[in-house]
Amino acid sequence: MYNIEPVPPKKWQDSPVLVNYVNDLYHHVYCTNDKGFCHIRSKSHAIKHVYIQPNQPARITYIVLDIDHPDGLHNALYDTELPPPHLIIKNPDNAHVHLVYRLSSPVFTWGKANSKNIRYLARIEYGMVRKLGADASYGGNLMKNPLNERWQTYTSTTAPLEGYSLKELADFVNLDFLPSDQEACNDQGYSRNCTLFDQVRPYGYNLSPATYSALVQALTPLAADFNSRFDVPLFQNEVNHIVRSIARYCSKTNFSASDNAFSKLQSNRSKRRWGDNTEQKKQAQILLSDGVKIKVIAEQLGVNRRTLTRWGIQPKK
Repeated sequence: MYNIEPVPPKKWQDSPVLVNYVNDLYHHVYCTNDKGFCHIRSKSHAIKHVYIQPNQPARITYIVLDIDHPDGLHNALYDTELPPPHLIIKNPDNAHVHLVYRLSSPVFTWGKANSKNIRYLARIEYGMVRKLGADASYGGNLMKNPLNERWQTYTSTTAPLEGYSLKELADFVNLDFLPSDQEACNDQGYSRNCTLFDQVRPYGYNLSPATYSALVQALTPLAADFNSRFDVPLFQNEVNHIVRSIARYCSKTNFSASDNAFSKLQSNRSKRRWGDNTEQKKQAQILLSDGVKIKVIAEQLGVNRRTLTRWGIQPKK
C-alpha cells in the first residue's frame, strides 16, 4: 500500500508535488469546465477550471492513467505492482480516478524529439494501462485538475519528487505483451503522436525541396485528416507541432541530393572493394555489341559471368 495524504485545493502551494505540477504547465493551456468543449487560457486562469491539459504541446512530463471503475483506486493501491503515483485525483461521486506519474526527464514529442523515446514511452504507458485495467481509449489530452474543488486530490509521500525515469517505470511492466512498434495504435495515448508523424512525413519527403511555408500549407490539411481518424484526436496545437517539425526538416533537406550522395558513396565503396572497373565495363559492352559470347567476354577480361551480370552485361535474347 502507498502512503497517501489529501491535499486541500486551496493549499496546493504547500505541496511540492503540486508546485511542480503548476510550474510544469504551459503558459497557455487547454482547459474546460465541460468535456464537450475546451478553450485556451493563460495558466493563471486555466488552473481554476475543472479539466486541464497536463502536458505542454511538444513535451510529455506526465503520464495520466484513467481508471473508470469504482474499485480502481483500491486495485491501484493494493493489487498492482506499480510504483506509487505522484497524484491521485478522485471523483467523489463515482470513485473514478486519474493516477498521475511525473517523469524525471520530459519526453519531447517533436523538435528535440527522439522517436525511440516516444515509442518507448507509448509502450510503457500501454503496460501500465494493462496492469491497472485503465481505460485504453483515454487520450490524455485533458485530465481532472488537481487544484479544482470538484475533485479529491491526494499525493503519495513515497513517490520521488523529481519523478521517474522511463527505465524505472519499464521495470514494472512486461514489454513482451505490448504491441509492436509497427502497429498504428488508434486510441492508445502517446502512440497517436508516432502514428501521425509516420503517416504525414512521407508526403513531406515527396514534396522536398520546398520552402518551409509551402510545406506547412501542404501538410496541415493532410495531418488534420489523419488526426480526425483517431477515436480521441490530438489537440490542434500538437498537430501543428508535428507538421512544423516535418516541414522544418524537409525544407532543409534535399532528398534528391541525398540520394545522389548515397549512390556516389556506394560507388566509392564498390571501387575500394573491387577496384575501378569502369574501363572493363566499357570493353565488355563493346564486345557484347559486336556479338561476342558472354563466356568469351569473361575469359578476355579475366572476370566471371556473375560479375558481368552484376555489371548489366546480359546475353542478347
